[in-house]
Amino acid sequence: MSGFDGLIGQGKAVDLLERMLSSQRVPHALIFQGPEGVGKSTAARMFAAALLCEEPSSPGCGGCSECTLVARNSHPDVITVRLLEKEKGPPGEFSKVITIEQIREVARLAGLAPRSGRRRVFVIDPADRMNSASQNALLKTLEEPPGDSVLLLVASRPHLLLPTVRSRCFGVAFSSLRTADLGAILEKQGIALEQARARAALSGGRPGVALEIDLETLYERREELIALLESLASDRRAIADLAAHAASLAGKDEPTLLDSLELLETLLRDAARAGGGDDRVLVHADLAPRLTRLGECLGPQRAAEIVTSVERLRGYLRFNTNRTLIAESLLAAVAGGPIP
Repeated sequence: MSGFDGLIGQGKAVDLLERMLSSQRVPHALIFQGPEGVGKSTAARMFAAALLCEEPSSPGCGGCSECTLVARNSHPDVITVRLLEKEKGPPGEFSKVITIEQIREVARLAGLAPRSGRRRVFVIDPADRMNSASQNALLKTLEEPPGDSVLLLVASRPHLLLPTVRSRCFGVAFSSLRTADLGAILEKQGIALEQARARAALSGGRPGVALEIDLETLYERREELIALLESLASDRRAIADLAAHAASLAGKDEPTLLDSLELLETLLRDAARAGGGDDRVLVHADLAPRLTRLGECLGPQRAAEIVTSVERLRGYLRFNTNRTLIAESLLAAVAGGPIP
């Protein structure tokens, strides 16, 4: 039995982590890096349990008291640093960055002896939400790590981490799965064939996303977005309602906009491919005729440039950029305006 059982499709990362455990040569700091929804956070929690497990022959056994406490998120020596919920504002709204005060607390706790286990494990998730001040505050701990502490940084965008931070951490890569492979895995787990294929494709090969997708809601939102793209690309008069469209796209909070931008990105990428005559690898294959027309209307090259812009705009959200302004600039580009 492996302490990483249930982690879907990350054999290379699991093999690397298991070799560290078996050799008992664990770096003082690791970055679990890769796309969102591929299991990085889950793997970090599993690795933390394995580091503290009472069964040396089977680290991460799942049955000892240490593993049980980690699984319940109540182990005193596993400290997770997350985005904090805002004191002011609607419930469930979180800050955009991990603060320097949080990182200073990590440094303080790292200097203390473990309370019950052999070591202390700090999980900073998402680590790419640390601003420059927070990352610089972390450097001293990375440069002079206490011998009984391990830091696990979880990052979907590791390029946002300072080079000085990245260079002091051991990188563990996680990746998306091929759509066909993920579809087969989902089918083995009891999901009907067509639904498994749809979930695999629409998730971009990310197991966590594939399992959580509400297909009915996603299809409804997809129809709204492709209709909006078609309208803006083919009828310049549609730009008159740009403000209303942008407000709808921006949604009520950052996660809503991020979900919409991700869906827009896949639609536009498909449009670029289909408009250029390649419809073999479309995520939204059932929309191929509409995507081809959209790609031809935008022009494959321009569609691809807007895709790149969407990727960039998603990153800007991490730096307090106005959501509606992002949505408006993107939709204006689809309507023929400058690409942001």
